[in-house]
Formats: sequence, C-alpha cells, structure tokens
Amino acid sequence: MTPAEQWLRERLPAAPSRLLEAMIAALPASATSVPDALAEGALTLYAKVLQGTGCREDALPLLAADALLTHAFQAQAELDPAGIPELARRWGGTGRLGEVGEAVAR
Repeated sequence: MTPAEQWLRERLPAAPSRLLEAMIAALPASATSVPDALAEGALTLYAKVLQGTGCREDALPLLAADALLTHAFQAQAELDPAGIPELARRWGGTGRLGEVGEAVAR
C-alpha cells in the first residue's frame, strides 16, 4: 500500500467503495509526496474524462478526479500549509492541469 493510498483509506473510511477504489486505482505507484500522488492521480482521471464521451460513464472518473485534487490540497495543508501555493502552481490550471487540457485539445 502506497502512502497516498493509506492516507485516503484512513481519512475516507465511509466513502462509497466504487469512488474510493476509482481514486486508489488512479494513484501512481510512487510519488515524492502524498499531495503530489493525489494530484497526479487526479490528472490521470481528468485526462480520461477529457477523452471520454461526456456521457454517464465519465461521471465516476470526474467525481474521483475532483475528490483527489481536493484531497491533495488537504494533504498539503496537513503536511505544510505554506506549501499550498506551490502545490497550486505545479498542479493547477497554469501547471500540469493546464497541460492536460492542452494535450487533449491538440
């Protein structure tokens, strides 16, 4: 179990199992930190949604992506609140999230 998976399981024991499993399945095998692993998992799912049809089957990956990105910021706040702006810069719209959107648009 990766640190990010453990972090999620400890904080989301009552989460719907399908949602939690979708979140965990998107996590990278390794990452430098729990916040980065959660954000990377979110971007993996956002890329999947952007390549989808926009129909019902995209709902669970989108919900899981949103939850992972939210939890990335929660994890960063727990680890070091001063690191939140840097996390946002790396993973937000001007960082990796923006790159995902641009890649799909090409």
